[in-house]
Amino acid sequence: MPTMTSSPWLVLPLGLCVLSPAYAQEGGEPIVLDTITITAAKRPQAIERADAAVSVVTGEDLASRNVTTVQDLQKVFPGLAINTRGNRTYANFTVRGISSPDYFSPSVQVYVDGVPQPPSAYSQPLVDVERVEFLRGPQGTLYGGNALAGVINIITRKPDADRFFVQGTIGNLAAGTEAGGTKVLHPESTYLDFAFSGDRSFGRIDDISTGADNIDTSSDLAGRASLRYAPQDGDFDATFSVSKEKLRSHEELYLFGEGVKDLEYQSALYGPRPNLTRDLVTASALMNWRLGDWTLSNLSSFTRSEVDRDFPGMVPGFLFAWPQDDKTFTQELRAAYDADGPVSGLLGLWYRHDDFEGTKNAFPGFYGDAVNRVQSNGTAAFGEATWHATDRLDLTAGARLSYDAPSIDAERADTFGTGFGFKFDRESNYADIQPKIAIGYGITDNTRLYATVARGYKPGGFNHSISSIVDAEPYDPETAVNYEAGVKSLGLLDGRLDLTLAAYLITSQDKQIYVGPLGQQTIRNAGEAESKGVEIEAAFRATDALTLTGNLALGRSRFTDFVDKAAGISYDGNTVPYAPDVTGRLFASWLLPQETIPADISLSGGVNYASRTYFDEANVADQPAVATVDASLDFAFHNGLTAKLFALNIGDEIVRTSGYVVRGQQYSTVDTGRSFGITLRKEF
Repeated sequence: MPTMTSSPWLVLPLGLCVLSPAYAQEGGEPIVLDTITITAAKRPQAIERADAAVSVVTGEDLASRNVTTVQDLQKVFPGLAINTRGNRTYANFTVRGISSPDYFSPSVQVYVDGVPQPPSAYSQPLVDVERVEFLRGPQGTLYGGNALAGVINIITRKPDADRFFVQGTIGNLAAGTEAGGTKVLHPESTYLDFAFSGDRSFGRIDDISTGADNIDTSSDLAGRASLRYAPQDGDFDATFSVSKEKLRSHEELYLFGEGVKDLEYQSALYGPRPNLTRDLVTASALMNWRLGDWTLSNLSSFTRSEVDRDFPGMVPGFLFAWPQDDKTFTQELRAAYDADGPVSGLLGLWYRHDDFEGTKNAFPGFYGDAVNRVQSNGTAAFGEATWHATDRLDLTAGARLSYDAPSIDAERADTFGTGFGFKFDRESNYADIQPKIAIGYGITDNTRLYATVARGYKPGGFNHSISSIVDAEPYDPETAVNYEAGVKSLGLLDGRLDLTLAAYLITSQDKQIYVGPLGQQTIRNAGEAESKGVEIEAAFRATDALTLTGNLALGRSRFTDFVDKAAGISYDGNTVPYAPDVTGRLFASWLLPQETIPADISLSGGVNYASRTYFDEANVADQPAVATVDASLDFAFHNGLTAKLFALNIGDEIVRTSGYVVRGQQYSTVDTGRSFGITLRKEF
């Protein structure tokens, strides 16, 4: 399929058609949709009363769209771009033009059942998911430092009855299996939830230097278990969860020249086949006490991410080794108030301790082994209150007071007497306040207007990837102010149409950006930027059998004041990296009329589009505008068995996920090409 141009007018139809699809009732009667309750505000709330840009997609809709990983979420959410920079431990999330060059301090926070995920594990499988909530724009008031651009909340299934499922997938590029369910340990009170997944990628890139085929293989095993005590109508509930994931891959392959199109790697020029392992362990405890109109919640979590990374770097026969060990403990205590009166809200306290240690091997003839330890302690107090002035008018105000204290202890041996060694021990601290105000007004029962102003904050700190004595100096916090207005219309045309629209302007200050030459880069507060745009998402239930859903994001994200003093170059007016001006998705599902077999058969298809994406501040390395097409044929048998025949990226488009330019040559990593296969699932 040919690549589309970057003109937004070619994708405007995408915006006219992501909310949960439903079918019309027989006889043309108005459709009555179930109320969607979200927890984005850290307390239950009907989505139509959320005065913010919030999107929700259910687990069933994710399955219908072939969304199986966090990275795939960009297929269903407006304005979300996710790129893996070489490998899955370095996933870049961009929302409304705000991204983060620093792998270790992202601008988007990902949560699984309320537990913040470490940045190295952002790209992970989605298994037995109830729904995913996506909050766009700065969310510092409730979520803190790394929610400068937005928040992704992943909520897993927690039913109150026995269930079990097993699923298997086989295709041309990968195979996988899933299993899980819930076991009732004591009726109406105690439950065990569990899930497991395993995936194997067969690879598709060949090494023309050695003659080896399909060298970019990977495997990923993940499992979790939760013990829930949740008595019906009880005043106390608790959930204790553990999870583990083990990733093994050889995916960090940079292609150049004709190798990008032909999927050919040259180890003789770039370096040997890379190796990556990621071992992730998570444990958490959530307890809720209901005391009249108050709910007191306590969430404790611990994560440990161990990454072993051996990667090539344009040095024949040599792999750079960079093992990393990252341990994080978080504690949040909050009290939510919800009564029949005119005021609701919450208050909270938060604490986080992160301990990162990374080592780098020596480079013969230049420098010796290096080790650095970056620790950070963060504390915060936050609160938000909503005044329900009338049945239709809500006024919300909130703020978060944050204090962060990072430190670094680093050393690199001057083994070869070249002067490239160093040793330093530094610390710093930062305080900030992130206010928010919002107003929402229901024009009718189906249509609501809202406006909000919120400030976001990303803590300052120290570079985790040290390269010189320059890294002894800390960088300051990055901040952003989001001005937003929107309208939500749910259940229009007798319940057939849901339509939301949001317009925003974000000004960013003290952007944390890598500066300096490749291999010697460090993070500095080097620029300011402005992002503005509009987002549209809709679901149209055209007939009892045909549903159209989609979204469109039109925006501009440009540097307004950015000079790389190390290189003496001004980037004013350049596009922010990893921030396409236009993204759009259109998905259609048609329930086929048939009575031949005892099953519901549906035919689905989708188009995913992104305009040109730059990978650097100079706007030299890039991925041209591209559109990919997916399709599937689904069979839902009446005995609980489902079968899906799928084809993804049917046109086999080459999609670069990251890149850089050296001496006029772009080196790029590429995404998965055309894949097809079958998925079988059985519910018991």
